[in-house]
Amino acid sequence: MKGILALPVICLIVSSCRAQTAASTPAQTLQWQASQAQSLYEKHSYVEAAAVLEKLAADPQITALPDWANDLYNLACDQALEGKPAQALASLKEAFDKGVVVSLDHLRTDTDLDSLHGDPQFKDLLAQLTKTDALWRDDPELATPYKPVLSEEEKVAGLSKFWAESRFNFPFFSRLPELDWDQKYMEYLPQVRGARTTADYYRVMMRFAAELRDGHTEIWPPAELSETLHAAPPFSTRLIEDKVLVTEVYDPALDALGIRVGTEIVSVDGQPVREYASSAVAPYASGSTLQDRENRTYNYMLLQGAKDAPLRLTIRNASGETKSVTAHRFCDPVSKCTWPQKSYAQFKMLPGNIAYLRINEFEDDLGARTMRDHFAAIVQARGFILDVRTNTGGDQMNAIDLLKMLTDKPFHNVNYRTLDYKPSVRATGGRPEWRTEALGDESPDPTHYDPNPVIVLTGPGTFSAAENFVVVFNAMHRGTLVGETTPGSTGDSLIFKIPGGGAARIMTEDIEYPETPVFEGVGIAPQVKVAPSVSDIRQGRDAALERALEMLK
Repeated sequence: MKGILALPVICLIVSSCRAQTAASTPAQTLQWQASQAQSLYEKHSYVEAAAVLEKLAADPQITALPDWANDLYNLACDQALEGKPAQALASLKEAFDKGVVVSLDHLRTDTDLDSLHGDPQFKDLLAQLTKTDALWRDDPELATPYKPVLSEEEKVAGLSKFWAESRFNFPFFSRLPELDWDQKYMEYLPQVRGARTTADYYRVMMRFAAELRDGHTEIWPPAELSETLHAAPPFSTRLIEDKVLVTEVYDPALDALGIRVGTEIVSVDGQPVREYASSAVAPYASGSTLQDRENRTYNYMLLQGAKDAPLRLTIRNASGETKSVTAHRFCDPVSKCTWPQKSYAQFKMLPGNIAYLRINEFEDDLGARTMRDHFAAIVQARGFILDVRTNTGGDQMNAIDLLKMLTDKPFHNVNYRTLDYKPSVRATGGRPEWRTEALGDESPDPTHYDPNPVIVLTGPGTFSAAENFVVVFNAMHRGTLVGETTPGSTGDSLIFKIPGGGAARIMTEDIEYPETPVFEGVGIAPQVKVAPSVSDIRQGRDAALERALEMLK
């Protein structure tokens, strides 16, 4: 199979333009001819497909284009299938010289290149690329497996890897004018050296990553430490009106302790809860904005710790009665815990003939599929509420599929900016430049369109691709945002392994939307702000949802 995933997209773009006789720019010519070559390839006409691309190879304007590297790879596939191994190898080498985006795993297993796999030149190319790839991927020397205690070399190497990758890939140092990243590296060197266990080491690394104040830049400890660092009790908390309240309970056995929805957490392990959060939790919370860090600190991370360590809490009920209890970071063995589902989409009809769809991730197309499954009811409703307050993101295109059913007009996808680092520019005293790329326009779904009023519920848990969804929806002027400001963190991260079995990720993009205020590192504020109150939680009221229902009725 050909390795360039972008090519079928190009074919779809230009296939409706078959009547055109000429393209006006080299880029359009490349797209047009590449689509013809792809069509011939799919018909197994490899000789003709190669001829189309070989003709383009004689045009210096075409071969200077960045996308030409991808088509060179496809040319190599066509030539290999045509029975021209020498030409295929030459095209393959040139494709990689020009920076083709193909993984080595794909290169090794691409059946189009089967005729080359035994060729010594192909094996040499693969060996060279493997060696080069180690500089840009997970080198086994650094990606060491978990063990309880790491060597000093491993600990320093992991810190150095994260520090160096951040220097060249992290786009938001301008948001941190007081941060001296090199100085921080020197400060953390003795700390990682002094970490006695691997768990201690990862705690230090998590603090180091949090210095960059970004929700997509963080350290992930190895799975072996999950019950040491990230075991959590079967209930959730949130900071509301300066009180830390229990907002969800997943183990009914906690009722006997007095831990119910609306219970206030007064102290943790003998320390006032706000002080405990500030000293023991917040330094480890990577977040792009105050609302992002606050959500992580008081919602996800507050009570995490070792599974076998008792959780000593002082709690206060709605009547003001206070008592001390000892909870655990696991479910009662007799109880049936109802942990929230990771992949979740819920549709229901609400009073007043209002359709409601809650989606908590865009990792897959579950949200769009659920909307299509209930589309007949949605279009017959008086209004539609989309709830993405707990949506942790995923694939941007799954969010776009949902938006396509909310409009009958073409709309823009997001743009992204990334640093374009050139060693030669740095050698002469220059800085990396910004390179902006647009993901292009999107067409509405011709078979599904809901013309009814739409309200989208947002909050500090509306993260990543869900935030992209919100900014595009907002710019479409299709409806109203109700709830709280989003966390201000989205985009693709560089992910790599570090010693001890864990991994790191570093944000590499600044996401933008045409004619829209900056939201990365700021968040998207709703037009109608509704934050939950202590009374709302204790009475089981969803204030934002109730406000949305009032507006639609």
